[in-house]
Amino acid sequence: MEPAWKSYGRYSTVGLELVLSMVLGWAAGRWVDKFVGGHGYATAAGTLLGLYAGFRALWKAAKLMEREAEREDEARARKLRGEDDDV
Repeated sequence: MEPAWKSYGRYSTVGLELVLSMVLGWAAGRWVDKFVGGHGYATAAGTLLGLYAGFRALWKAAKLMEREAEREDEARARKLRGEDDDV
């Protein structure tokens, strides 16, 4: 098991990643609209793609956190039963 502070550091950037994905998608769409002369369609599409990317990262982090919690629970249960995983 690793110290709790490592987990905090790993998952503390998820919110920032969500916001940055949305902002970067919006900015890329805005740039395409200015370059091509679109009427905001690329901005909307870029924002939606950024939103998708951000929530996908959030989902992946949540699944990873869930797997780690299950592993820690199993290790704790083995320790309580007296099984040693160093054997």
